Amino acid sequence: MPSGALSYSVEGVERRDQEREPAVTVTDDGPYAITGGIELLGVTLGEGASKEHYTLCRCGASRNKPFCDGSHWQIGFRDPAEKSRIEKK
Repeated sequence: MPSGALSYSVEGVERRDQEREPAVTVTDDGPYAITGGIELLGVTLGEGASKEHYTLCRCGASRNKPFCDGSHWQIGFRDPAEKSRIEKK
């Protein structure tokens, strides 16, 4: 699944096709999906990168850390999101 991290701007303002509440989601056998414009401290986003949503490496194999580059597919990373969730009781 593509991260959707690319975006575009008009007159310096990022175009957002949707507004979401801030959230960090653990994906099945894949990266952390960050949505809602959560600021990532200490990292400069490249030109065209979305500030509203992006994915972070969870497998350790990305060549573009802290971002996911899809390496989890090549290395066969397995960690289902259900197992990774912390349930509050």
